[in-house]
Amino acid sequence: MCASVTFRYARGVAFEPSVDKWPLAVEQDRHIAFVGFMGAGKSSIGELTARRLGRAWYDTDQVIVARSGRAVVDFFAGGDEGAFRALEKRVIAELLALEPAVLSLGGGAVDDEDTRAILLERAFVIHLAISWRDLEATLPELRLTRPLLQGRTDAEIHELFLRRQSTYRQAHLRVQVPRGNLEAATDQLLTALSK
Repeated sequence: MCASVTFRYARGVAFEPSVDKWPLAVEQDRHIAFVGFMGAGKSSIGELTARRLGRAWYDTDQVIVARSGRAVVDFFAGGDEGAFRALEKRVIAELLALEPAVLSLGGGAVDDEDTRAILLERAFVIHLAISWRDLEATLPELRLTRPLLQGRTDAEIHELFLRRQSTYRQAHLRVQVPRGNLEAATDQLLTALSK
């Protein structure tokens, strides 16, 4: 879905916009939804973006925890990924019915075709991309907090990473975010969105 146009800014952040849609996110007062693999910075950049735009911010994992009273890790450890995904789908649909906000979605949220379709229709979807090299360097840390990664080998995580790329590519905008300064990446993203 993204056009072949690429904007490069300082610190290696690259933007690949869908030129017919990308400036409309703020102008049309649409939701802004961040998608991408675990550890890409969706929550951090989402919260910073919401603060700077003066919008509400929702992390779907946090909403699920508040609503269910269960930690995300408990769903996965208990073999209840299906229940988690069903609740995630409902939460996203409900958030998209609210006033335009900034949403940070879980890494697997857009695997669901219906969720992906409603997001692409009602929100400006931004894929925060992280390179496998950057992700691989953080796997020991990520395994401690990401239930889907626990008990998986690096090769299995790499396979999941590659498999999800095709759904992430359907986003309206792809932002390659290097590890490090998420504030600078947020500034550059907002500058690009406001043009």
